[in-house]
Amino acid sequence: MRIYHNTALNFSHAPYKNIDVKSNVDREIKMGEFRLRYVQLMRDAYTSLGEKDANILIKESEAIWDKLINSISLENQMISNLASNA
Repeated sequence: MRIYHNTALNFSHAPYKNIDVKSNVDREIKMGEFRLRYVQLMRDAYTSLGEKDANILIKESEAIWDKLINSISLENQMISNLASNA
């Protein structure tokens, strides 16, 4: 019995040729940079402010962030409602 092997290599399915994969990798690298920066900022806050004040600062920052996110989502919802009513 003979086994025939494909002698021509086909790299059309290679993941590095897919632009979506490249953009996903770029996005993950950027997210890693953000995570590292976040950890550095938290370490600096604890070092300079102390645990109690750093915790207060972080909670206040989270509250501000939540308000920003909620206002943006409400704004986007209002825009989509206006667009669907037009």
